[in-house]
Amino acid sequence: MFQILTMLLLEMQLWVVSGLFTVEVPQQLYVAAYGSNVTMECRFPVNGSLNLGLLSVVWEQKRQGQPESRDVYTLHKGQALPPSQHHDYMGRAALLHDELKSGRAILQITRVKVTDAGSYLCLIDYQGADYKYITLEVTASYRIINTQVMRKGNEEKFVFICQSEGFPLAEVFWQNEKNISLTGSANTTYMLTADGLYNVTSILMFKPNTSENYSCIFWNKELNEETSAHFSTLALLSTLYSGQKSLILFIIATCVIVTVLLSALIIFQKRKSFKKCHAKKKTGKLNPSLTDENRDDYSPQTEAAYFSTATFSRDSGNVSL
Repeated sequence: MFQILTMLLLEMQLWVVSGLFTVEVPQQLYVAAYGSNVTMECRFPVNGSLNLGLLSVVWEQKRQGQPESRDVYTLHKGQALPPSQHHDYMGRAALLHDELKSGRAILQITRVKVTDAGSYLCLIDYQGADYKYITLEVTASYRIINTQVMRKGNEEKFVFICQSEGFPLAEVFWQNEKNISLTGSANTTYMLTADGLYNVTSILMFKPNTSENYSCIFWNKELNEETSAHFSTLALLSTLYSGQKSLILFIIATCVIVTVLLSALIIFQKRKSFKKCHAKKKTGKLNPSLTDENRDDYSPQTEAAYFSTATFSRDSGNVSL
């Protein structure tokens, strides 16, 4: 509501005070990087010391294709009006109050988003009224390119993938080290993220030459910016074969270990069986009178008792047992 009243007041007063009160902008176009901070400024005459109670400042944003403007920051008669601020700017947009006394209405926006781009109205009401428009452009470089390489089944073809996020929308080109274009064989798609960035993915599938290197190039026409990622096919194949060799060695080592363990188990079982057999034969020699039925009850304690009885009989002169 305050903005509407101010605009009506402005329209009524402009023809009277246009020669007395004028808002100026030192810069009409600002370009900010995604995630950075930006300050935009408009200036007004103070004519001595500032009476903050008479000052009103309105910053509004109008996005292209959007019917309604958004309240970025409002100062009414020296008091901020937080309830009128659009929720997307809460905690990010502020007016630098210390600069007002020198006639500078500086809007600061932190953690710039792609949606911050647009046209900004700076309206000043202070012993007169006037306004100016400032344009903010937001850019996001495709400086980080994620790459991935996969082999298509058992074929000799490989799948090369490049993915990155940025703004505005970039084109993707593919080429080999001889600058021969491979873009025609690539499939490039994009989608918009929640932050308004373009998520661009480009996929190239072909049979590479082992002696060549390949590149994917992201070209941002509006920023005249180029970023790229490179693939070394020789290193790729070397890594692939190295992985296969490691797998083979692992299988061989596993088979050897299993064979050794099985052999050790068989030897252990044979030794155990041999000891049992030898113990039975020895028991039979010491007490031949034991029958098969009571031989199983024979024990080392029985053998000791037998020898003890035989010795006592001989000492007493009785030969019979």
